Amino acid sequence: MQHLHGSLGHCECGRPVEFRGVAGSGAHREVSCACGRRHDLELGARGWSAVAQLNPEGSVPLPGFSAELRQASDAERFWFSYPLRGDVALPVHVVFSRSAARAEVKTADLKVRAFEHVVSPTDARRRWIGWWRSLEKPPRPRGHHRFVAPRRVGRLPLTRLVPRPPSPPR
Repeated sequence: MQHLHGSLGHCECGRPVEFRGVAGSGAHREVSCACGRRHDLELGARGWSAVAQLNPEGSVPLPGFSAELRQASDAERFWFSYPLRGDVALPVHVVFSRSAARAEVKTADLKVRAFEHVVSPTDARRRWIGWWRSLEKPPRPRGHHRFVAPRRVGRLPLTRLVPRPPSPPR
């Protein structure tokens, strides 16, 4: 599902999806398809566009998720793809309970991240991505001391330090 023109889009399953009465408010909305997928919509200059798709899953890996949330009568389970480092997207699992307004999100060998006051699975997805991006280290400014390995040409390599310019005042 990409840009939605008018009030109709199409899910990956091929079914048309309306977004007139979608859940959410502001610049983000969630659309449900009859196949069970949830689409995360974002309002941009060109109108609504789908930024992510959450796929339903019957079960999730048990380690890490709380038994309370897994066993909730209204627990919903989804997964979406997200590149943690680089370009390789990994599956990220979401367990959501509307009655508890709680979600837990887990991927790879990371610990489960719990979120309170969650209104939808797509809300949990956006909050988890925001949390993950907050952990990313900014790129090093140019000129900091760092190890620079010389090219392996000819003799044994010798290391050298690159000088660091003075730090700006804080």
